[in-house]
Amino acid sequence: MQFTCGSVRRMMSRASVSRNTFANPCSAYSCIPASHRRCDRTIAIRTTKAGEVMEERIGKYQLRSELGRGASSIVYLAWDDFLNSDLALKVYLPDADATRVTTADIQFVSEAALVGRLEHPHIVAILDAVAERDRRYVAMEYVPGGSLLRYTRAESLMPVADVVQIVFKCCSALDYASRLGIVHRDIKPSNILLDSDGDMKLADFGAAFVRGVRTSERFMLSSPSYTPPEQLREQPPTAQGDMFSLGVMLYELLTGVRPFRGESVAQRHQAILEVTPEPVTRLRATLPLEFNEILDRLLRKDPGERYANWAEAALAIASVGRLSIYDQAVPDSEKFTALRASPLTCDFNDIETWDAVRHGLWRLVPAQHVIVREGEPGDSLLLIARGTAAVTAGGRMLNLLNAGDCFGEMGYAQGPSAIRSATVQTTTDALIAEFTPELLTKQSAGTQLKLARTLLRVLAERLAFANARLARSG
Repeated sequence: MQFTCGSVRRMMSRASVSRNTFANPCSAYSCIPASHRRCDRTIAIRTTKAGEVMEERIGKYQLRSELGRGASSIVYLAWDDFLNSDLALKVYLPDADATRVTTADIQFVSEAALVGRLEHPHIVAILDAVAERDRRYVAMEYVPGGSLLRYTRAESLMPVADVVQIVFKCCSALDYASRLGIVHRDIKPSNILLDSDGDMKLADFGAAFVRGVRTSERFMLSSPSYTPPEQLREQPPTAQGDMFSLGVMLYELLTGVRPFRGESVAQRHQAILEVTPEPVTRLRATLPLEFNEILDRLLRKDPGERYANWAEAALAIASVGRLSIYDQAVPDSEKFTALRASPLTCDFNDIETWDAVRHGLWRLVPAQHVIVREGEPGDSLLLIARGTAAVTAGGRMLNLLNAGDCFGEMGYAQGPSAIRSATVQTTTDALIAEFTPELLTKQSAGTQLKLARTLLRVLAERLAFANARLARSG
């Protein structure tokens, strides 16, 4: 059997090379100068965590240390001379056990099929996949902060607000994958990684079902405690299966225990099929009651009774997050949902929306707070994410702004010399997003272009509104 995989389709440098196959193992880095191709040099200089001798290089990647290992693979911290950066290198282990080899084959093909396809701020990028005669390996973005596994014990739980934000971002990442025809099938704490800033990245698509790729629906690749009931019944994989696994992980992160327990895999599977978990508020009384309803939906035995889509699940998670977060902190989930609801940014896709979340200045302000003042300089674009504000000029009331409305677009269009033509003052407590020209230039070119087109439409609508008012007054 011959599997085909893309090699180096997308790297951080956006380099592009041709596809490679098992029959041509060295083509995976044919774009690298011959002087850099040192895959045949294996000088033993380090040892792995298991005490084994570690090679100096695998392919074009220099091995630095072992990050972890599983039943079918070892993950190394490696260095790529071509990219001049660290990355994580998953090396699949050869094994005489036919079952394990088959599982490893499926995992490799699933990840190889996704090289360069998963471009999302909360998904680990898969950069390269290479199949040589005696081994296969996958190069991925390196995320240095470890996984959520260390936060699954009762004595080391994360703050509830942080859990909500992580699960919300998981929903966003899985929604993106689902729309590409991908079901992850292995959602669990050890596959949610944290970067150096504490933000999350979804990892390990080795168990994924990828539409159009020669992987199998019937393999039991999910981790036993997180397996959805329909997979145990050998039903086709769907997004609702990932929702069930996410629900198990959420339950565990909130309480420090798993909802379905047993001493053996068979007992755990039996519990998944038959047991209704205890409400989380009985295990942790300080949790908002809304978590019981969310987990009840996520952990339904019938996938048709779970949330219809990831957007619905994300909104439920975001709503309970707002109940448990101090006013001084603006959760990313609220920023994201506010941007998706605004006419200014509602046409953005998920990637562009997260881009705007990261490159905005967000602040909570009280009622009667002056955001911009008539006659003062200012060229930033602003958005009311929550609350209302009044627009006045020359002492006259011009307009009332609601959640989702933007203002300051004339100053932004005029540039650094712009003078505000009106005063905007909040009439209720409000959440304001400010986008300075400097921050907007840091957004992707696609995001900037879409924003520019939307601003032109907003300006045209407001000009028409002003003309209509003049006509009525005349």
